[in-house]
Amino acid sequence: MQHGIGHGSAHSAENDHALKISGWLTGVYFLIELAIGLATGSIAVISDAFHTFSAVGGVILAWVAARVARRPANLEHTFGYARAEIIGAMLNGFFLLAMALLVIVMGLMRLRAPIDLPTTPMLIAAAGGITTEVISLAVLFRGQKDNLNMKGAFWHVIQTFVGSVLIVITALVIQFTGLMAIDPILGTAFGVVLMLASISIIRESFTILMEASPRGVDIGAVVESLRAIWDVEDVHHVHAWVLTSNRNVFSAHLRVHDNDAAQPVLKKAHKILRDDHGFYFSTLQIETTCLDEQGADAIDPKTHQQGDL
Repeated sequence: MQHGIGHGSAHSAENDHALKISGWLTGVYFLIELAIGLATGSIAVISDAFHTFSAVGGVILAWVAARVARRPANLEHTFGYARAEIIGAMLNGFFLLAMALLVIVMGLMRLRAPIDLPTTPMLIAAAGGITTEVISLAVLFRGQKDNLNMKGAFWHVIQTFVGSVLIVITALVIQFTGLMAIDPILGTAFGVVLMLASISIIRESFTILMEASPRGVDIGAVVESLRAIWDVEDVHHVHAWVLTSNRNVFSAHLRVHDNDAAQPVLKKAHKILRDDHGFYFSTLQIETTCLDEQGADAIDPKTHQQGDL
């Protein structure tokens, strides 16, 4: 039985479109900002241009991962390539972590020996950057709420957006106060924030790849709701994991008293898993307990699989 496939495809196409827009915007602006930096000799502007370039790399990585994830399932990959998005998110997380550490190290080095920065080209570059980054963040915002791969790309753009804002603040503080240390102070502080965000993405990706239970799903409550079904005597061999963002999978054995209860129980159980707990795919096996002539228990297994709920 299949439900909601069209909606998932539409959502994937929307994310794909958002990544393309963001990639083109940040890519074109990287070239413009680099040209401004080289023309003026501003190290601050050139440095921010390479921050923008890291965002381009992050968005492209997310786009490639999303494209691979949309490849259809086959006999070698029966669940398809959906996990490519999680791998892409993890790689983006490590990419962000490397950038965060680089920003922190550069900030600490610059704090020891602040330099005079030209404020006019800094403001011009930052203004253009903020414009393109706000557009990129707007198109990526919806997808990143429930897609870890999109979240990695979103945070890359957040990095460049905050960098642009910090350039404006730095330029204004230097122009009106002459405090050169403001640049490394703000840069280092943001590097710490970026490091925490990258660690969060890496940790969540690792948790999914290790097939831990889905975040926000109370497995105990799921089991109790299955046990509450009429004629269900026991629920065991329970497994729940995340295939990819927003696609949770569940499997279990349900023991009932007789064969007549098997199909009604399966129908009710799949409905509970789909509607009450949001599982995308479930596999349930019914075990029927009956008394043989000697009074011993015998197990009559019946397997039922339901996918793409």
